[in-house]
Amino acid sequence: MFGAMGAMNPQTLWLIANREKIFRYAFILQFFAAIPFLWLGYTTGNVQARLLLRSQTTIGTVVAVIPVHQYRTSSTGSFYSRRTSYELIVEFNDGSQAVRFQSWPTTSFAETVGSPVRVIYDPGHPLTAIVDRGYWNFIPWAPCLAIGGFLFLVAAKGLLTLLFRR
Repeated sequence: MFGAMGAMNPQTLWLIANREKIFRYAFILQFFAAIPFLWLGYTTGNVQARLLLRSQTTIGTVVAVIPVHQYRTSSTGSFYSRRTSYELIVEFNDGSQAVRFQSWPTTSFAETVGSPVRVIYDPGHPLTAIVDRGYWNFIPWAPCLAIGGFLFLVAAKGLLTLLFRR
C-alpha cells in the first residue's frame, strides 16, 4: 500500500482500528473549540448586537476627528506608524438633549468636521451609541459568533447521538 515506506506505524493502525470510538467522542473537542469563538463574539459584539436589535437611528454631526496611529515594531526594535485610523467625536440630538460620544477607530480616512453621519443609539441610554458603518457593524463579532454557534450545535448533536444511541 505504501510501497517503500514499509510497515505502517503502530499508532496509525490503532487510529484506523479505533476510528469509530474516536469520532464518538469528538464532540468534546468541538465544545472546547466553540468556547473561544462564542466568547470572542460575545465580548466584541455585545453592545453592537444590542444596538442593532433594539435601537433607533438618527443623523449626527462630526464635531472632532482624532487620528489614531497603529504602531508596529520593526526588526531593529523601534516603533513606527504603519497606518492611521480615525476616531470620531459625534454629536446628535435624541429628542430631549444633545448627546456627544466617541466612536472607536472606524475609518482609514478622516471625516471632515461638520459632516453628517448616521448614528445608531439606545433610546433608554443615549450615550450607548455607534456610528452606522453598514455591514462593517457585524465585523468581527458576527462571524465569530456564527462559527462558535455552528461548532456548538455540531457538538450538541454528537453528545445527543452518544446519549441516545442504541
